[in-house]
This record gives sequence, C-alpha cells and structure tokens, in this order.
Amino acid sequence: MEDKKIYAAVKQHILAFYKENPFVKYLGMGIIEIQSGEVKLALFVEHEYTNMYKIAHGGVLMSLADTAMGAACLSCNKKVVTLDFNMNMIKAAPEATQIFAFGRILHDGSRTMVAECELVDDKNNLLAKARGTFFVLERLMES
Repeated sequence: MEDKKIYAAVKQHILAFYKENPFVKYLGMGIIEIQSGEVKLALFVEHEYTNMYKIAHGGVLMSLADTAMGAACLSCNKKVVTLDFNMNMIKAAPEATQIFAFGRILHDGSRTMVAECELVDDKNNLLAKARGTFFVLERLMES
C-alpha cells in the first residue's frame, strides 16, 4: 500500500513539476502518460520551433527527448540531471506536425540511470532515437 501512495505522489509531483517548468511551457510539451519507468509526452511543431527549412529544429527535438527521459527517471522516484546524451535524427518533422516522445528507463541504478527515447509523428513514423545517462541526485520522495 505504501508503494502505491508513493507512486501516486510521484506522479502528481511530475505533473505539477512539468506544468510549472518555464522551458517546457514555452515549447508547449505535454505529458500524456506516466507509468513507473515510462512516459509519453507530446509537442506540436509551431512555426517558432522550426529552422530555415520549415522543419523542427534539432534542439527542439533534443529538448523533447531529454525531457521525456528525465520524466521517466522521475517516475522511478529519483531526481536526476543529464550527464550524457546522444540522438540520431532519422526523419524530419515539418511545421504543424504532432510529435510524441516515448521515454523509458533501461538502467535504474543508485547513482546513475540510463534511458532511451523514441520520437514519432502522429502517423507513427520514427523521427529520432535518443539515449541518455543521468546522475541521480537523490530520491524524489521518501517513504
């Protein structure tokens, strides 16, 4: 029962944390789902998020992936910061595209975590894949 209470509190904290995060708000990222070790975020590619080719700027895609992986870490009740991050851009996301980010934990260690993220469009086309290593600062909530 205690684990369910902690998980419910963690989930509420994540929703509030990202609702108030200025950068996340600026990019219009939204959390769609949270499960332990997995999250789904969404972002609509607005004109101001594009480059000169009218496709999503790589930095926007990287920010979305980093946020999804960080939220996946938080869902394991751990506060983290990014140590290392890499991303493969596979397909462009034109302006006015809905993007979904699926972040999930690969390694849940006491000092580091490893996560991955897939970005897909609303037709389920793979846009990018990312992987990151995160340093664990502390537990998000104590039991």
